[in-house]
Order: sequence, then C-alpha cells, then structure tokens
Amino acid sequence: MSNKQSIDKLSAGGEPPVENSGLARQVVLLLESDMDCYFAMNEDDQDSLSKNSPRRFVLSVGSHLIQVATQDGLIEKEWVQVLSDESTSHFICLAEEHAQAQKNILEGRQELAEPLGIECWPTEKIKSEQTSVANDMKLANFFRDEIDTPEMVVIPAGSYRMGEASGRHKVSILQPFAVGRYLVTVAEWRRFVLSGETTYAPADNGWEGDNLPVTNINFVHAQAYVRWLSKQTGKGYRLLSEAEWEYACRAGSVTEYHWGDELGKNNCNCQDSKSAWSCKRASPVGSFAPNAFGLHDMLGNVWEWVEDAWHDTYKGAPADGKAWSSGGAVSTLGNQEWRVLRGGSWIVDPRDARSAIRFMSDQLSRNAYTGVRIARTLP
Repeated sequence: MSNKQSIDKLSAGGEPPVENSGLARQVVLLLESDMDCYFAMNEDDQDSLSKNSPRRFVLSVGSHLIQVATQDGLIEKEWVQVLSDESTSHFICLAEEHAQAQKNILEGRQELAEPLGIECWPTEKIKSEQTSVANDMKLANFFRDEIDTPEMVVIPAGSYRMGEASGRHKVSILQPFAVGRYLVTVAEWRRFVLSGETTYAPADNGWEGDNLPVTNINFVHAQAYVRWLSKQTGKGYRLLSEAEWEYACRAGSVTEYHWGDELGKNNCNCQDSKSAWSCKRASPVGSFAPNAFGLHDMLGNVWEWVEDAWHDTYKGAPADGKAWSSGGAVSTLGNQEWRVLRGGSWIVDPRDARSAIRFMSDQLSRNAYTGVRIARTLP
C-alpha cells in the first residue's frame, strides 16, 4: 500500500493498522507543522502540510526520509524518521527560523540600499586611506619590488556592493592587497620571454610600442607570468579575484563607470568613447585619467583575466573577496574550463565596458583584445 493510499484510507475512516504475518508491520506517523510547508517522504512529493493541521500516514516499521520546505523556500529541513512498533508524532518547527531568515533578508536589503565601506568617499579621503595602509606595510602608495617589475598600487581592505545595480550583493575584502597600476605591457612580457622561463612571444597585431598592453595571451599564459614574477621577487604575485577586480575598479564609485553614469568623451578606449584608438586598436597604458585608487585602464582597452571560474550568477560566491575557483562551467570545445574576463576592450559596446560587466571565455582563448593585470598579496 502506498503512502497516498494509506492517507486516503485513514481520512475515510478506515480501520487502524493491524499486524499481518505475511505483510510488513505498519504503524501511524502523525506530522504537524507550525507553518504551511511543502514536504516529501522517501523522495515522493506529498503536496503540503497546512499550519496546525496534522496529517496521518500509515508506514512500515523502519527508516523514512522526510524533507520539508517553507512555501517561499527560505527554510528547508531534512531528517530520517525512525518508526518502531508504536505510533509516532512529530511536530515540525519552522516559524522561528523563518522569521529570523526574513529579518536577515530585510536587514540585508536595507544595508545594500546604503553606501558600504569607502563607497561615495571623496577621492582625497580614499587616497588618505591608501597612504595609511601603505605606511603600515612600510610601502609607498605606488611601488615596484624590483626596478623592472610592474608598478603596483596599494588597495585598502573594505566592503562594497558588487554587481549590477538591480542585484548587488555585499562583499568584504578582508585584507589589503596590491594591484598593477597598469595592464601588463609588451615590454614587461618581453622580460619574461628573455628570462627563458617561457618561449611564448605573443603576436603584436601589427601594432608598435613597448607601452601597449600585451595581448594574445590566454589564462594559462597569465598564470605562468605571475608564477615567474613570484619566483623572481619572492613575493606573492597572482591574478585578482573577480571581487577584488570590481572593488579596485570602482574605487568607491557606485556609478556605471568609475567616473560617472555616462560614457562621456575620452574617458577610456571602447566603441563611441571618442578616443584616438576606439575600435581601431589598443591604446598605450596610462592614456586616460586614473580612478580614485590611481589605477589606469580598468575599463576599456583590453579585457583582463581574473582568477575565477565562470558561474552564471553570484549565488554561492565567496563573500570575502576570494576567488571562486571551483564548480565553474566547462567548455564543450576541448573540455576546457571557462574563466572570467573583466573590464571590456577597445572594440566593445560601451554597455560592455561598465564596472559591473563580466564576460566568459575558454581559458585557452587568446586574441587581440585580451590581456592581464596582476595582483600581489600584502605584505
């Protein structure tokens, strides 16, 4: 007899369960909840339980998996109900946890409606915070570990609202870190090649200039470069996490671009930005005004590899700013992991060069509009 048949029999006033030596022994399980909820028994959907309305089930003696969820999905519970020779009652407590979950959501929404951390600070205050953190680390705001290594910028720890304005979530960067002031350049990559640690010399696209961002590098190449820098300097060079990248890009701004809500004129190198290079080629690094942290070309010019694997949404993403490197999508082309690119490029539509925009790419992909910016762990 199925669970549903047992319920029907009992609701129709059937006889209580009896023992039959030829059948499995059966007993009554009485379930009641302090909230309306959906539930399943032994992975079979049992419709719903109404608040304070007990339901009876005739079940075999033994173990039964029970799963319940509030109608809005906020609270879910699962347990194994062990039935012996006697009838059993179980009261399901959901209301208190549900009320707390709703309170947390409301508080979270209120928090995300107001500026967090350095958001909306004036540039002078942001730079003062940078200087304070750099002094604590016994570093300058802008520094190099060696004379020919990339120039780095100290970024203070803090919280901010990550993502599109319609669906931001709180991220707290727990430790200061350093970010490349510029994208890695052609000249800086050449030193990597001359070191003998790599034989890969990227194509130059027919462009001339040591101060151009290096392009035609994939995620694997970018990882090899930061490993080499770490080995050369004894410091912890790496790629930025996606959360660190957006924090560094925004530099306290809450607008579509770090300079405002409109693309404007000559603020970056992308389509319609009215720069000398728009839709033609990459521009020399540092060709545009920096953001409040002193970082150049965070938007436009070339896409930047970050450490994270690609996930369609931020649901389940780390809230502490660390890279989300597991459980990402895999490309059917060569069975390669998809990785995240940020920042836009010289050829993209302005909507794709905003602070919140993210893009996915096969980790072995390389082209004329993808490069890299590096990070370093402090101290």
